[in-house]
Amino acid sequence: MLLKIIVLTVIVIAVWHGFKFVGRLDSQRKAKLARQASEDAKIITDTVQCPTCNAYVNAAAPGSCGQADCPY
Repeated sequence: MLLKIIVLTVIVIAVWHGFKFVGRLDSQRKAKLARQASEDAKIITDTVQCPTCNAYVNAAAPGSCGQADCPY
């Protein structure tokens, strides 16, 4: 009888640790996917049209389009 209780306890502990391990793997997988999603996120910025060449440039930090009379 004592042997059956010991075997049952060992089985319950093994199953419990197995669920903990699978949960840990799942949380690591979700964290990896979240990191990849944040790295792959595109940054959206407002643009304005250059009156000289009609090219669209970043409104926050406009750069020159290369034209001599470019206002940026």
